[in-house]
Amino acid sequence: MTAEELPAWFFRVLAFVMGATWGSFANVVIYRWPRELSVVRPASHCPHCDKPVRPYDNVPILAWFWLRGKCRDCKAPIAPRYAFVEALYAVASLAVVELLLRTQGELAFPVFLAVFFVRFAFLWGLLTASFIDLDTMLIPDFISLGGTALGLVASVLLPGIGWRGSLGGAAAGFGIPFAFYFVWSRFLKREGMGLGDAKLLAMVGALLGPHAVLFSLCAGSMQGIIATVVSKVTGWQLAPDIDDEDDDEVEAGAPRADAVEPAPALPTEPEAAPPLMRTRIPFGPFLALGAIEYLLGGDRLMQAYLTFLRGE
Repeated sequence: MTAEELPAWFFRVLAFVMGATWGSFANVVIYRWPRELSVVRPASHCPHCDKPVRPYDNVPILAWFWLRGKCRDCKAPIAPRYAFVEALYAVASLAVVELLLRTQGELAFPVFLAVFFVRFAFLWGLLTASFIDLDTMLIPDFISLGGTALGLVASVLLPGIGWRGSLGGAAAGFGIPFAFYFVWSRFLKREGMGLGDAKLLAMVGALLGPHAVLFSLCAGSMQGIIATVVSKVTGWQLAPDIDDEDDDEVEAGAPRADAVEPAPALPTEPEAAPPLMRTRIPFGPFLALGAIEYLLGGDRLMQAYLTFLRGE
């Protein structure tokens, strides 16, 4: 039995529910991983009153609305970002299954499901890494390295780019950004693309091949530049406030043991904004955006992009 012999609504409902559910888990990972907390234990609870979230209040997307954005127990506000993330993952999952229904509906049902699960896992990793990178300027290795391994294994077991394309894509995905990283750090003595970006792009190449690496890098760079210009004009902050000069952080509001009364500050000129090309931004989300665009648009986007570069 092939996938196209089954009703399309079955796959759409499955994709939406699975996307929203895994979006709920992504919320946990996005919040806990940067704080070095377990993503498994304890169960979901309110960070204000520590009361566990009841099962009927843990329904993705809908729970935020019937709770009116507040904890049932202490009435502390729940950020709308939680519902937004769950809805985003649900829509992304739905987009993946729609694409597969249009292009690979002739696959046998088990193979179709396997391809869908792999592609959704890839999308889950890209989105989750993007949210974490926006908050911390870090990309978790368990996502990028795990996604690379998944792409290499899937290339052997499932229809697609084949193991040569997957291996070549992973090599190109890591090698190109690493070359930028080496040049910028060794010769220019300043930060450029980080190794986290290289690992993320290796994951992209392992699943989608070398063409996806080039598209993600070029499209991600262009979209990153546009976002940087917009941030300069509007004052919208792309990168989180991270103090790189002081590694000995203390609890907020707690005085340091060696603290001394500072001298009165003298009036100074306002600090000049850094040049556009030296603006610090998380690049992972833009690489992920380019990869998602390639995943959903494929070769048509690549051809359109090459046509744009040629000025035709």
